Amino acid sequence: MIGRTISHYRVLEHLGAGGMGVVYKAEDTRLGRMVALKMLSEALAKDRTALERFQREARAASSLNHPNICTIYEIDEVDGQPFMVMELLEGQTLRDCGRLDDELLLNVAIEFADALATAHAAHIIHRDLKPANLFLTKLGHLKILDFGLAKVITDDSSTAIRGLTASDTTVGTVAYMSPEQTRGQPIDARTDLFSFGAVLYELATGSRAFPGATPAAIYDAILHRDPPPIHGQIAPIVTKALQKDRELRYQSAADIRADLKRLQHDSGAVRVARRRARPAWIAVALLAVVLLGALALWRFRQPARATTQQTTVAVLPFSNLGGSSDRDYLRLALPDELITILSHSRSLAVRPFAMTKKFTGDIDPQQAGKNLQVADIVTGHFRDSGGRIGITVEAIDVDKNDVVWRDSVDVPSEDLIAIRNSLSERVRGGLLPSLRVAQQPETNQPRNDEAYALFMRAAAISNDPQPNKEALAMLERAVTLDPAYAPAWNALSARAYYDEEYSNGGAAAIDRAENAANRALMRTEEGQLPQAYAQANELLKRRPDSSEAHFTMSYVYRYAGLLDGSARECEAARRLDPHSTGWRSCAMTFLLRGDTRRAREYVRIDAGSAWTRAVIAYILLREGDREGAAASAEKAFVRTDMSWIVLHAAAQHRPKDEIDRATARLRPSSRDSEPLYFMAEILASADEPERALAFLRVAVQRGYCAIPAMDTDPLFGAIRNTSQFQEIRKMGVDCQMHFRAAITP
Repeated sequence: MIGRTISHYRVLEHLGAGGMGVVYKAEDTRLGRMVALKMLSEALAKDRTALERFQREARAASSLNHPNICTIYEIDEVDGQPFMVMELLEGQTLRDCGRLDDELLLNVAIEFADALATAHAAHIIHRDLKPANLFLTKLGHLKILDFGLAKVITDDSSTAIRGLTASDTTVGTVAYMSPEQTRGQPIDARTDLFSFGAVLYELATGSRAFPGATPAAIYDAILHRDPPPIHGQIAPIVTKALQKDRELRYQSAADIRADLKRLQHDSGAVRVARRRARPAWIAVALLAVVLLGALALWRFRQPARATTQQTTVAVLPFSNLGGSSDRDYLRLALPDELITILSHSRSLAVRPFAMTKKFTGDIDPQQAGKNLQVADIVTGHFRDSGGRIGITVEAIDVDKNDVVWRDSVDVPSEDLIAIRNSLSERVRGGLLPSLRVAQQPETNQPRNDEAYALFMRAAAISNDPQPNKEALAMLERAVTLDPAYAPAWNALSARAYYDEEYSNGGAAAIDRAENAANRALMRTEEGQLPQAYAQANELLKRRPDSSEAHFTMSYVYRYAGLLDGSARECEAARRLDPHSTGWRSCAMTFLLRGDTRRAREYVRIDAGSAWTRAVIAYILLREGDREGAAASAEKAFVRTDMSWIVLHAAAQHRPKDEIDRATARLRPSSRDSEPLYFMAEILASADEPERALAFLRVAVQRGYCAIPAMDTDPLFGAIRNTSQFQEIRKMGVDCQMHFRAAITP
């Protein structure tokens, strides 16, 4: 079977076998993704009951759309042999995991209950829930497998369970059956909830709830005996789920999920309370140095592309079918280059790669397209072999899930410019017409092989501090070798915002920025507000439909302290392009206005990033939760110089005066004034008024007008009535008046 092609699936590897057949790893040659191929054995293919079960699994699971239910892509047959195509999972079943620790157990239980709630809402009961049918991925997420015994129920559950086999009501695995299943009685969704309890019991204790040497002994335990009591906060939930009388059991998976979520919240509160045992000054020290590092290194924006046209498209990371680590950077570099090529067309709106690069591995392009809210998905794969590289690119209509265009190139693998030009020719000559988009001439092409190779390799490097420095070095070399290649300059400018040395680079850094929006943003951070406003205003005049132009103006207004105007421009940018992660910076506008609810909405645009964790810490600090803020900030921490020294000292519970000496060495050195304002807040909340006022003074001197934010900021309560604060406040008023005068015709 290995090496054989079934339909358009190339069988690569044997994964396992079970009572229903064999599962293989396979390549979907149409979509260039890896899948799991489940083949029904030849003997069972002739068995009507087995075939019905196989088809029932496909119908039931494919009708459900939930991240914790294994996705079924299709069911078909070749030469009379049925097969099912599923998402390929990496990890292990819960049967092989044994007892789970409390935190993982709670997370798994919540995902389990949430998936069941979705299935039951669709009137589908699983009927065979057990650890072997529950998969834990390498990332720690649950997937429910094997809906082969699933049953569609109607409001009349007493008749809904008839008609499949003579023993239809007693199907399932004995040790996890509900009492009503063992008796052969009519069943409903609550039978899954009993099985849920039995599984949860086993994951919490490492032992079965109802052990027995024979099926009869297990039946007796399920019907007449209670399992040994378990301990811990989850015990009441398990006990209620395992009630033998289903009227006393949980009545819905949603109810279980609600109790689990409450338990998770309460557990978090307990953890916070325990953390409070450490001295408050340690929490403050942690928070101060962590936020200083995080806010300085993760800028409050990232360059965003305006997407205001009707035809929307997203380019996903490619698959490396050859497995060559030397070429693995092309997984990200090729789609990034395709985005650049496609972006030359004014009638095409291309999602930024920052939004799409997370869709790696075995993903469903149609689902990705729906998540990204685009009309078409472009994806591809490549294989490097014998000195040549074969690249296949295809476009998929998201609504129809049809491949609307597909083409391949085969070029020498060392000639990256030839690769790029071949792709450009095929895309412009074939893909754009397929998307009903007019071609536009390319205005800039690479001229130097080494420079372009450096540019491509840099495209696959993350923005984390140390890798970003390596990428910056590559791009510096690239623009030296090929100074006319604008994309390399743009990439250099974008990455400069993430690097501490570049962010302190003054006029030289501004000169590196190629596009007008970046120049305006950098002038804003440098305190050149009138010049930044003029730049942003010119952008808006030329492109009033540009989301990036509106965001740029919001940035200028925020630094000038005109928060209503900043909020208005943020909302305009988000209306024009709801999906750009660049707008995350607008969270700061709403925080300064005292609107933490709206701030959290903007933070969610870039959920999971270190920048987001830093800002969540800042939100918690403003809400009075210093310990929660410190905990969130620790997750965002960057190990840089003095900040890392301070963190180590605090974590090791060294004397407070030692911590003070370390934090005293932190200086308001950033040329960007906004992080200095935030540091002033943190120090003020830490009862360090002199240092807080020093940071605040420098922030305002460098162009952060901060009026009226200073007047309402809850963290400045202890210093607001001091003469120094009032002096700095007057400086802020003068700053704002100067800005207003400069922009008034």
